[in-house]
Amino acid sequence: MLDKGVCLRFYKRKDIQDAIIAHAKNKEIGVRYNESFGKRPDILSYPKEILELSLRGVTSFHASEEIWENPLELESNKSKKELDQLRCGWDLVLDIDCKFVDYSKIAANLIIQFLKYCGVKDISVKFSGNKGFHIGVPFEAFPKKVGETETKNLFPDAAKRIAFYIKENIKTE
Repeated sequence: MLDKGVCLRFYKRKDIQDAIIAHAKNKEIGVRYNESFGKRPDILSYPKEILELSLRGVTSFHASEEIWENPLELESNKSKKELDQLRCGWDLVLDIDCKFVDYSKIAANLIIQFLKYCGVKDISVKFSGNKGFHIGVPFEAFPKKVGETETKNLFPDAAKRIAFYIKENIKTE
């Protein structure tokens, strides 16, 4: 259980608010209240919202991998075709989470080395807060099309294939 005071001190920082708002643009945002999540879909537009939500007990903010024209139009009953029409893109996010944090460090390092070997320049790494890391590659790093298909419409299959390709190529290491 996260202490409300700790969360407030963190989320009242202007640099944190600005970073979250920049990352939240055109993404669905999930908020967590210790043991439960808030309503979906939701968005963040202004830094002040972050502090207001933390005052109401929000302990963390979670952004979708997918980038949307309007995240508030998302509904669970939409078809893949309808979602493809709403989707502008997607970021590749690899969630490394092992039982032991040292194993997560080794795996994350191998993945980053392999991505660099493949020529990927825009890579972000974030400690997930438990025993793992999130490795991200922004949508802008991908080509607009793969064959005749727009890359934005290749989610989630392309992300799964990329993850499998990485796993197979670092398996020996």
